Amino acid sequence: MRKAWPRLVRSHVVHPLQAVVAYSAYGLLRCVPIDVASNVGSWLARTIGMRIGATRHGDRNLQLVMPELTAAQRRRILAGMWDNLGRVIGEYPHLRTLARTETRRADRITVDGFENYEAARVGGRPVIMALAHFGNWEAGPIVANRHGAPLTIFVRPLNNRLVDRLVRGVRSSLGTGLLEKRMAGNDARRALGILRNGGVLGVMVDQRYTGGLKVPFIGQDALTSPAAVEMAYHFNCALLPMRVERTKGARYRAVIDPPLDIPRTGDRKADVEEGVVRLNRVVEGWIRTRPEQWLWLHKRWRLTPKRPIKPPRVMRQSSPSQAT
Repeated sequence: MRKAWPRLVRSHVVHPLQAVVAYSAYGLLRCVPIDVASNVGSWLARTIGMRIGATRHGDRNLQLVMPELTAAQRRRILAGMWDNLGRVIGEYPHLRTLARTETRRADRITVDGFENYEAARVGGRPVIMALAHFGNWEAGPIVANRHGAPLTIFVRPLNNRLVDRLVRGVRSSLGTGLLEKRMAGNDARRALGILRNGGVLGVMVDQRYTGGLKVPFIGQDALTSPAAVEMAYHFNCALLPMRVERTKGARYRAVIDPPLDIPRTGDRKADVEEGVVRLNRVVEGWIRTRPEQWLWLHKRWRLTPKRPIKPPRVMRQSSPSQAT
């Protein structure tokens, strides 16, 4: 009974209180223009975020993979990360309006590399979009839907089911299909069915995946899901990395990279692993260019107080075709 108390308190007290705050903030931010909501979210996140324990974990991640940075440089990156995360949250109540506006005017989100998407879709071929928690990742489906390609993405449910219901409602209102990230049962069959029918599937590829492949990511080995590469390999379809960079305030630049070059030597296991390495390299390029726009709070690498921080691992040189 004693062990059950924390769960009961969490589910019957903490989660309802969190839901009240989330729904109230959503309603208030929806009443102001998107630029105001973005600025409010930025201020709150920077003010609170830099004072909580999660920031120490982000700093440790930075020390691990970018040891050349000074403490002041790491602090600036983390402040920029909280600024971006706060803006993502502040802009969340406006995603539906943003989607409708972008359909008519396309003035807040510019798109580079759309020709890569068009070429990949020739003949109604399926496409897999490789996404990351970079910039305003929640605006990714808006870009796809704007061009007549409803996106179905894998999501990890929030621990707080009450708040998760709000988040799912907003994502669904954008025309986005949602699949459980566990890739099991009906959702796994739905994902394969989408690709068989020439659909577009989105996969977040920058999180730790227990049981995944141990491959380099920003110079350190990290467990990485091979799912996106495996599906692209199996269906012989394009795997397009896409990011939505924040340019200024609530304005963005979506970039669709050329298809990832996945080797096909006949050794499926080795080919998939090399494909995952190459995909990590692409995402690493985004992060090194704009480190403040990536979510450094993830437990991407295994860090413990007893584990010394080692120098970053040197990655294999990419071929010219892998330049991004």
